[in-house]
Amino acid sequence: MQITVTGVGGGIGQRVATRLAAAGHDVFGLDRDRDRLAALPESIETRTVDLEDERAVETLLAERPVDCVISTVGWYELGALEDVSPATVRRHLEANLVAVHTVVHATLPTLRRHNGRLVVVGSFAGAVPLPYHGAYSAAKAGLHGYVDALRREVAPAGVTVSLVEPGPTRTGLNERAAATLEADSQSPYTDQYAAFDGYSPHSVSPETVAKTVLEAATASSPRTRYRVGRRARWLPWLSVVLPDRLVDRLVRAGLPGGLLGRLVDSPSR
Repeated sequence: MQITVTGVGGGIGQRVATRLAAAGHDVFGLDRDRDRLAALPESIETRTVDLEDERAVETLLAERPVDCVISTVGWYELGALEDVSPATVRRHLEANLVAVHTVVHATLPTLRRHNGRLVVVGSFAGAVPLPYHGAYSAAKAGLHGYVDALRREVAPAGVTVSLVEPGPTRTGLNERAAATLEADSQSPYTDQYAAFDGYSPHSVSPETVAKTVLEAATASSPRTRYRVGRRARWLPWLSVVLPDRLVDRLVRAGLPGGLLGRLVDSPSR
């Protein structure tokens, strides 16, 4: 297959692209980080591009043959919504939702002609919003709705769409978010932010997420949704069957230092 992977310089994207290329697929990788692209195997063709730049993405992808598009883009900063500026919320929406749509918009006509498929990596935070991850959760919830709507639109044309929603994964994303967390001395959340020092939750391995993405990309009959890891599997179900206030307590218990966090933040086996 001819496969385009976006966010290919990240922890999940790199693993997905490398495995696909090793399996004999023609992989075209996109990322804005030139240094990370340079670290990929020579068998993977790459381009440096800002995925939020609609014109650049359209120019690069509109006429390119493609059977499958895999989106692994994602970014976030920690912060209580009271402390997060509107500009930062906008940046989360651009990085986690608009950056997906620019690629889909450019490639969907080709995918329709090839009865192709689209695999999008989201986050369980789109189904179970997390405190201090509010902007990210909102963006991933929007992505959740976007993927569902898209799947229902393109299914009659023979295009399959799958959403992969992993729990916390040690790709460096969580650690970078914690490292940039700075509370203003006047913030009412200063004590809560302190708990994120050294934040590195791990309920699912990057390798497991990559393996799931490959399954969605290559299975003869891919599922519409893949939830990866204990939090991703259990919390969305509990949020449906339990009262909201109890779910709120469970989610808060999953924060650094909480009981749930201590129970589930260990490597999956």
